[in-house]
Amino acid sequence: MYCKVTYFLFTLAIFIFTAFPVSAKTGCKLDTDQGIGALGRIEPRSRVIKVSHNAGPEGARVEQLFFQEADRVKAGDRLATLSDHVKKRAEVAAAKARVNSLKAQRIVEQVALTFNKKEYLRYQSLEQVSAASVSLTEAKRLAFEQSEANLVRLTAEIANAQAELKVAEAALENTLIHAPISGTVLKILTWPGERIGDEGLLEMADLSQLDVVAEVYESDLLQVQVGQMGCISAVGFKRHYHAEVRELGFLVRKNDLNDTDPLADRDNRIIEVRLTLEPEAVTELQHQILRQVWVRIAP
Repeated sequence: MYCKVTYFLFTLAIFIFTAFPVSAKTGCKLDTDQGIGALGRIEPRSRVIKVSHNAGPEGARVEQLFFQEADRVKAGDRLATLSDHVKKRAEVAAAKARVNSLKAQRIVEQVALTFNKKEYLRYQSLEQVSAASVSLTEAKRLAFEQSEANLVRLTAEIANAQAELKVAEAALENTLIHAPISGTVLKILTWPGERIGDEGLLEMADLSQLDVVAEVYESDLLQVQVGQMGCISAVGFKRHYHAEVRELGFLVRKNDLNDTDPLADRDNRIIEVRLTLEPEAVTELQHQILRQVWVRIAP
C-alpha cells in the first residue's frame, strides 16, 4: 500500500512539473490587486543613443555610411564620413607642411646664429688690440643679435603653426563620426547625400541587456524598493516575463504613456522606475524596443 501511494505521488509530481512548465517558470500574475501596477516601455540598458555630428550649427552632409540597420558595431568604429573630409585632410597636410618649413628655417637660423656669434666674439677680441675697427665689430654684433631675434621669431611662428595644425586636425576628426558604444544600429536617420539635421545621423543601442521603464505614480513610490520582483506583459507576448527593480528615478514629471482606457487619468505625476528583464527576454524582445507594456511590481 505504501509503495502504491509513493508511486502515485511521484507520478503526480512529474505530471504537474511537465504540464505547467511556463507557469512554474514565470510565476507572475498581472490580474491581481496586490503590488503596484504601472505602464512601462522596453528600453535597452544603454538607452537608445542618437548619434549626431560635431560640425557646428550649419550642419554637415553625409558622404559615406559604413553600416546598415541591424548591423553590430564596436565602440570607436567609423560610422560615417562627412562631405568636407577631403578638404579638411588637405588643410591638415598644408598645416603640417608649414610647420616643417618653419622648422627647417629655424635649423638654418641656428647655424647662422652660431657663426655670427663666433664672428662677433672674434672681432670683439681684435678690437681690443686695435686689429679691427669699431664699426666692423658693431656690424658683427648687429648680425649676431639679428640671428637671435630671428630664432625667437621662428620659434614663436612654429608654436603658432603647431596650434593651427591641431585646429586643422580637430576639424578633420569632426568629419568622421564614430560609434560611442558597442551595439546595434537601430535606425538610420540621414542617408548619404543628405544633410544631418536635428534628428541626428542614426540611433543605436546595446541590446545585450534590456530594461523596462515603469511609470509609477508618485503616490505609490514609497511602496517600491530596489530588489523587488515585477511581472511584465503585453498583448501578443508568448508569456509573462520576470523583472527586478534596479533603479528608482529622482524626477517627478508628467506621464508619457497613456492607458487605452478613455476614462484613465492622462495627466498623472509619475516617477520612472527601471526594472531589469530576465536574460531569456533579450532574444525575444530585442525587436520591440520602446514598446508599451504592463508592469506589476510585487509587494
